[in-house]
Amino acid sequence: MKFYKRLTLIAFSIVIVTTGCRDKDLYPLPYDDREVGAYMRLYSLTSNIIDLNDLANSGLDGIFEAVDGSNGNNLQEFRILVQHRRGTALSSEVPVKVIPASDFVNVAEPTISLYKRARIRVSANETVTALATATGFPGSLANADQVIYRGVMVLKDGREFTNTNTTPNITGGQFYSASFIYTLTVRSQSLAGSWLGTYNLTQSAIWSLNHSPALHATPQFPSYLNQVLFPNQQVTLAVPNGGLSSERQFTVNYRGQNVTIRFNLEPTPTATAPTSGTIFIPLQNSTVNCTSDRQLFWTMPTAGSFGSTAAPPPALPAGLPQGVTANQGAYNTSQTGLVAGQTLTIGLDDDADEYGRRNGYCTWTRRVRLTLTKN
Repeated sequence: MKFYKRLTLIAFSIVIVTTGCRDKDLYPLPYDDREVGAYMRLYSLTSNIIDLNDLANSGLDGIFEAVDGSNGNNLQEFRILVQHRRGTALSSEVPVKVIPASDFVNVAEPTISLYKRARIRVSANETVTALATATGFPGSLANADQVIYRGVMVLKDGREFTNTNTTPNITGGQFYSASFIYTLTVRSQSLAGSWLGTYNLTQSAIWSLNHSPALHATPQFPSYLNQVLFPNQQVTLAVPNGGLSSERQFTVNYRGQNVTIRFNLEPTPTATAPTSGTIFIPLQNSTVNCTSDRQLFWTMPTAGSFGSTAAPPPALPAGLPQGVTANQGAYNTSQTGLVAGQTLTIGLDDDADEYGRRNGYCTWTRRVRLTLTKN
């Protein structure tokens, strides 16, 4: 985002000129000398689970962004500690990994971020090795355990920032997303060789977060609410090169371009639905341009459902959800996805911005449901 960078530099220059000519004694705050804090934004998390059957290829994996008053240059290192929970039993916390500041690099354009990012992975095997030194660790992971990672930013001046010295708007805010706590659930999966190969893809529904039948006096919905962003096509699911065991990706025609979608297979069993699974969509760049310096992003829809029961009046046109439709995609954990007719669904919010905010970054934000059927 060259325009935003130029605008930032101009504004910064104005601040220097206007404040540099004033007597600092006139102001109660030391504007030039005050210390500023820092936080570590979790820009994108790949997975919420650890695959018990493939510890070498699962674990904490994500893109982290160091934010401070010098565009991330104040960072000395990022420490990650870990502890284990089984039921109510919680182990002591032990260090597992240290990421040096040199691993955080500038972000390639197009982007509006002035801060540095690093892709960080702590494998489940590394985690178990570290936990072996913790008090109260039972010696191995088991289904439904929780692994709790905690990040600590260490600045060059020696100050440290973690979950104990932050505020709710920083930890939970959609833009900041800097909780410093990353909790993964251990799930026993049988994914080797499953949900791979060719599938027929259809865009089974499209909707908007800001529309409902009640907003329209007639069945004439805006045309952008019934666009085909993903035409019917055949796609091939594969494990990404260097990806997690639970990850899958495929190339798809989207808005007239061939792009790659990555998703994560995550079991979400309940007492009434023991084979329930969620298709998790991490924040990702579609790489499709909408202007010279903006690209369309996808992100995971929020929990719940969208659409409305299609009882007249008005009936919804074909392509819009004919009834209440789950926001998030799903699959059956008892299936392999290798049998003709087996399906999984993907739910994604199309046209999020670079931090996952659903604000119509390039066009009107729409919620899309895709159905993949094994052929």
